[in-house]
Amino acid sequence: MESFVDCINGGADKDTLTGLLARDVRLYGPFSDEPIVGRETAVETIKSVNGLSSDDTYLEVLSGQTHHAAHFRLQVGDAAVNGIFMVLLDADGLITEVSIFYRTLPAGVALQRNLSEVTGMPAWELRTNEQ
Repeated sequence: MESFVDCINGGADKDTLTGLLARDVRLYGPFSDEPIVGRETAVETIKSVNGLSSDDTYLEVLSGQTHHAAHFRLQVGDAAVNGIFMVLLDADGLITEVSIFYRTLPAGVALQRNLSEVTGMPAWELRTNEQ
């Protein structure tokens, strides 16, 4: 997990990311309604988000035997979120599953809207009781 955090903080090098992710990695996050599956697609998604961000900083890492988490701050355009990046490692120590949780909801919707063109997902819309 520390290697992943160092990679992201260092600009998300493609070769490093490829070496850290399992071939069949699953990435759950604000990119699509379905998980992103597969190393190549996950690497490209992570690199795209990192490239669009003005702040993609991992602040703290919590580690267990197979599960790890990192507290992060991500800003893309005018949208910024704080979140948790949960990771499951396989028997070889490769990242096999990633789940991304962030807050606040309005900021998360704004972030997804800023990423929607790159990810190919329709932009989300925040609806309140007044709408």
